[in-house]
Amino acid sequence: MIDRRVAALAAGAGLLILTAASGDLDKLPRRAAFLFRTASADSNTRHLNGTVASPDRQFYVFLESARRNLPPATPGVAVLGAPLDSPAEYLVPYHFTPVRATVLRDRIPPGWLLAVYGQPPPGAWKVVAQVWKGVLMAPGP
Repeated sequence: MIDRRVAALAAGAGLLILTAASGDLDKLPRRAAFLFRTASADSNTRHLNGTVASPDRQFYVFLESARRNLPPATPGVAVLGAPLDSPAEYLVPYHFTPVRATVLRDRIPPGWLLAVYGQPPPGAWKVVAQVWKGVLMAPGP
């Protein structure tokens, strides 16, 4: 079995090589300082302080709040009100993994919940949970 320290060192060396190969060496000291500063923080705090949430931090907090309030065995989540000028289309499925999730485009798959961000919720749905700047909803009775 590989020692965790050896694995961490190998991963760090690999990231250093990839960063050097990308020609982005001027950002390396800033990124290394960030990693050392946040090493003891949980992953959500690191994501919130990093580049994942930088396009719209409030939307990221909304996603995390909705994810934490999902009922067990939720088949999927459709997000309504995602910022159009952000990478929300990629962030939503990533953030809700392993639950299937998408930014709402047309219709919601049967049995899925609706996470509404920053706008009035639709009337034919019942509230499952109030979340940060939004609401988590299920199909009405």
